[in-house]
Amino acid sequence: MELKKCLVVDDDELGREIVAQYLQNVPVVDTAAGGRDAVEKFQAALTEGVPYELILLDIVMPDMDGISAGKEMRKLEKQLALPVDKQVKIVMLTALNTPQDVMQSMLTVQSSAYLVKPVEPEKVRKTISQLGLRIAG
Repeated sequence: MELKKCLVVDDDELGREIVAQYLQNVPVVDTAAGGRDAVEKFQAALTEGVPYELILLDIVMPDMDGISAGKEMRKLEKQLALPVDKQVKIVMLTALNTPQDVMQSMLTVQSSAYLVKPVEPEKVRKTISQLGLRIAG
């Protein structure tokens, strides 16, 4: 399935812009500087009927961390009774590369994948491909 809409969430502006640049061939790439903003954008997209297909979500952020934001997003999907195949794919981004962090993101957020910073373009493309999505171009 061609990726048409994604959200990049990172409190580090440079990191956010770099990852968004890797996705330049995706028609809609929104960004958020924190978890609360990300949840609001996610909810708005669901309400408008044009949900995100992919979210690249940093774990460590000051206002609301990625684990909490991801849990809120999953709760919203559950409230709408979205089937699993219609739920957003969440890729957690972090500099914390420990087995505990991987397990926490996978179990708590039901994330689809995990990328360790610094994120490289080839790893992003490969991960997206493994999730059954592809970027045009």
